[in-house]
Amino acid sequence: MTRRSVNLIEFCLRLCCYSIPPVAFATAAYVRFGTGYFASIPVTKGSYLVLTLCITLLWALVVEHIKLDSMDTLVQIRTGIRMSFMATAYCSVITLAGLFFYRGTTFARLFVVVGYILTFLFSFTMIHIVRAIVYTVSKSPNGRFPIAIVGADAWAARVADHLSNNRFAPCKVACHVALPGEAHSLATAPVLEWSELDQVLERYNCRELLIALPPHRLGEAQAIKDSLQKLSIPFRLVLSFGDGDLVPDRLFDFCGLPLLDVRTYPVDTVGYAVGKRVFDCVLSLICLILTAPMTALVAVLIKSTSSGPILFSQERVSLNGKKFHMLKFRTMYVQDSQLSNTQHTKPGDPRITPVGKLLRKTSLDELPQFINVLRGDMSVVGPRPELTHFVQKFRDEIPSYMLRHNVKCGITGWAQVNGLRGSRTSMSDRVQYDLFYLSNWSMAFDCKIILLTLLGGVVSRNAY
Repeated sequence: MTRRSVNLIEFCLRLCCYSIPPVAFATAAYVRFGTGYFASIPVTKGSYLVLTLCITLLWALVVEHIKLDSMDTLVQIRTGIRMSFMATAYCSVITLAGLFFYRGTTFARLFVVVGYILTFLFSFTMIHIVRAIVYTVSKSPNGRFPIAIVGADAWAARVADHLSNNRFAPCKVACHVALPGEAHSLATAPVLEWSELDQVLERYNCRELLIALPPHRLGEAQAIKDSLQKLSIPFRLVLSFGDGDLVPDRLFDFCGLPLLDVRTYPVDTVGYAVGKRVFDCVLSLICLILTAPMTALVAVLIKSTSSGPILFSQERVSLNGKKFHMLKFRTMYVQDSQLSNTQHTKPGDPRITPVGKLLRKTSLDELPQFINVLRGDMSVVGPRPELTHFVQKFRDEIPSYMLRHNVKCGITGWAQVNGLRGSRTSMSDRVQYDLFYLSNWSMAFDCKIILLTLLGGVVSRNAY
């Protein structure tokens, strides 16, 4: 029932989403050509139909990309204005760019403008209509069907609370079934003993079972499944690997082999693999060109105030633990590489040159890293790369530390724009910000971080 309900809701939602552009542009065509309020112009109906079809296909791709056709998204968003505007903006910009190069037909500007205004309004309206319908149905006496949760410990109680607190959930927890030897003081619904398993049907009329096993008991799933075979209702396993970021949210087919992601990786998406790479290369080239005079001045200052090379290369760790040599302007006196590779800088560090202090304070020493971005070692935005020595140290001290290497390291990052920079800040806190970036990556998020870096993250009180 849970799967059928979700599938039915998702199907109706997608149907509503994909029908928005045809309805919007059909209305726009009537406004422009059917009302008689505007001057008549020669119209090739076939061209307008093809344009509407192309916009509909483009809309479907955008909606799929930003997950506007997902019930999970509709539950989480507040007003829906931002999501509707984002989808409409993406489509309108791409459409206008295409029409700029296409000269076969001159389309009425009012048709395009009204069409996209209506697309925004219809998508915003659709979001609230769907939410209202689902909420109304779930609040009706027969709107939520009863289910039972196999498990009565703290994890099972969290599962029950999650369903109870979700006002769009089509089910309600009628009871728990305690596993053999399991304490059930935290359960919020009536609890049946394992020997009373049949009562989930006879007493509570449950239509489905959810097996909520904590990570350390997943090995018992097969035995529990065998015991549940005698019941005539479906049962499903709630998957989790504990608290934090290791929560699976997708199952996919790989050459006929079902694989479960224990977390979603941005690098698996086309947007990250292609869009982010193109964005990085274009932005890096622009930055290197614009800062060329500054780069030349910095090079002269470094060379004239201390002996040694202009650039400093140091081994760091990036995507999937791959090592690379990160480039920076040299800010220290020439010293033993073993010392610089095993020690972070500290306030008043005597190894830093006078010019180096200024470069570090203003982050100008990071400019050569745009070359690393062009090489593909780094990204403009991502977790800051760490020295190999400290990676080996932190991987054993900080839980989930190595997860930050599931994306390319960056010149700037979410932790840095939030003031977490330098050895005086907590590495554990930085890791949490990096993992948040991993879980919420988008091109819009990257642009936000870059903007925050330009506005306030370049000069840092924690840089020395």
